[in-house]
Amino acid sequence: MQSQAVRYSDRVFEYYYLKSQQASHFPAVVFIHGILSSGRLFTHQLMPLIANSGFSSYSLTLRGHGNHQAKHSSDPFQDHVSDVVAFVDFVHQQDNKPVVIVGYSLGGLIAQHVCQRKEVKPRLAGMALMASVPPQGFSALNQTMLLENPALAMVLGQVMAMPNMALLNPYYQHVMIDALFASRPSQQQLAMLMSELKAEDLRLFIESHSIENNAQLSLPVTVIGAKEDKLVPVSLVEASAEYYGVEPVFFSPMGHAMPLEKEADQLAVYLAKWCRKL
Repeated sequence: MQSQAVRYSDRVFEYYYLKSQQASHFPAVVFIHGILSSGRLFTHQLMPLIANSGFSSYSLTLRGHGNHQAKHSSDPFQDHVSDVVAFVDFVHQQDNKPVVIVGYSLGGLIAQHVCQRKEVKPRLAGMALMASVPPQGFSALNQTMLLENPALAMVLGQVMAMPNMALLNPYYQHVMIDALFASRPSQQQLAMLMSELKAEDLRLFIESHSIENNAQLSLPVTVIGAKEDKLVPVSLVEASAEYYGVEPVFFSPMGHAMPLEKEADQLAVYLAKWCRKL
């Protein structure tokens, strides 16, 4: 699956697209990735799996990630939110269908902000949060990590700032692999994870970017977590589910790298089943 580029609404989008071979009325699915990654993350397992269930899907590469050359403004988080809002509009125009937005990790917090925007709501069918930063934002995530796993917090900061150099350190490698996977990953899984590493713009994480009010969110929501996730642990997944008034769904054995885990087929089955009800 090759990355595509398109200019739309004065922006350039880098994305992956997989059309289902089954004609269906199901909504289009848009995946939003997290840190140290790109839209390519979902092409390995989740997009092919849900295509087999009748869903066409898109996976956006956020600016500053993968091969995307666009620069951030002084507010990179709002850049991402505005880009995803415009991309949802693009997908809606392309498919003439409502859109399910699936936000993973950082992408989950971005998705929550996107779904607050009035102009995009008529185009949305639902929101799925997958190992997502909770509505309380980065302050809740960082505080929990510092209290429960300070070594991981230290290593993650170094990896975000200079990933290729930091991951030459065997200890850093061990800490990150332990946080991301429920069991020892294969070389193929590691290669997929490491294929497009780039340093993060750390301005993204300076502010909490919490969701202030969910009263205006009139969308179906599902909150999905991984039992062995050390980056977004069970407690934060439960906090997200409570905020949106839904029961969390957990997969095990599975770590934070949910799209690459061996059990990703189970995740795809659940996601397709949930989307069919929308």
